[in-house]
Amino acid sequence: MMMHLATAARLATGCASTALKAPSGAAPKSLLLANALARTPKLPASSALSLHHSQGFSTRAERKKAALERRYHWIEPEAERLIARAYARHRTLQQRDQPSPNGWTSFPPSISLKDLESDAIEQEYHYEPKTRGDKIAKTLVYYGEQLMHLFFRDKYDHHAVTLETIAAVPGVVGAAHRHLRSLRCMKRDHGWINPLQEEAENERMHLLIWMQHTKPTRLERAFVICAQGLYVAAYSVLMYLSPRTAHRTVGYLEEAAHRAYTDYLRAVDEGKIPNVPAGEVAKTYYRLDDSATLRDVILHVRADECMHRDFNHHLGDLYDNNEADEFPTKMDETMGLEEGQAAESSEEKSGRKAGKGRKRQSAATAEAAAATAGYSTQAAASNKNE
Repeated sequence: MMMHLATAARLATGCASTALKAPSGAAPKSLLLANALARTPKLPASSALSLHHSQGFSTRAERKKAALERRYHWIEPEAERLIARAYARHRTLQQRDQPSPNGWTSFPPSISLKDLESDAIEQEYHYEPKTRGDKIAKTLVYYGEQLMHLFFRDKYDHHAVTLETIAAVPGVVGAAHRHLRSLRCMKRDHGWINPLQEEAENERMHLLIWMQHTKPTRLERAFVICAQGLYVAAYSVLMYLSPRTAHRTVGYLEEAAHRAYTDYLRAVDEGKIPNVPAGEVAKTYYRLDDSATLRDVILHVRADECMHRDFNHHLGDLYDNNEADEFPTKMDETMGLEEGQAAESSEEKSGRKAGKGRKRQSAATAEAAAATAGYSTQAAASNKNE
């Protein structure tokens, strides 16, 4: 405030000097402005200082409140951290060595099987329905899940194949809806299209992974053809009429997928399904060791479903809050806020600027190491698998 008062005084002095040079016919506007500034009451230094501190406290309080009101409030922070780490490996190869907001500069980020087996990811999180549309979405998914269990029973591998043929639909339909909406309204999409396309691609890769472990029967293929046609038509209409309900439906569908893969994992642990070596597509896509097994693949796929579950619930919340034109918040973007990085001093900001140079240097070193390790060969193998 003292700085503002000093600036106002200098402005008044400049205006007064300009007024002296003006013609004597009429009072110039600069003189009126100088008189108005001169009549402005001056605050004592103590008042200005206390006002400055109160403003700073208010800002910190608001930032602390924003940190507590998490975007992914229905899951635990530890689950959010691990899910973000597990899913971050699906970034494009061109971005693999760029430093991300959470500090990782390698591709894929290291995440152990112990993390994937943790209670934070294994726990079944449920988004409580708030509106009539939420209840309708939950009911539709419930009866669909019961139908799938009745059809497949304990054939978890066949269940996974059919599930992924359905789960890969909403992402591409949602991306097309947002794309057409952007064209129709002639405005930006604000970052919704690419994550939805990435979701659809990730689910399609799950299908290719499971196709190396089982082969669907003719009846199951006929079921998939009929289900896909009905689901694409129904979901397209739902997305057009109520996008928020459509995303909430996908959120509940991914909750069911998490339960299905947990049952699949339990069947492998109990010996009902042999823990065979992982397929080549899975080892290439997830960068797994040659010793990886079916159980390792299930853990990675389940973590992916957690991300789809929470991201679609988040998109539904954006529609609830009339924020359809806001950028979605990714999980790895919220963790820094959770860890108290929102309130930054000027010294911290200057230190962060100095750290950016070191990050760029480490990124260049990581890029050279990646080239030596043969990432180009892995990328070619990944494209071949598709």
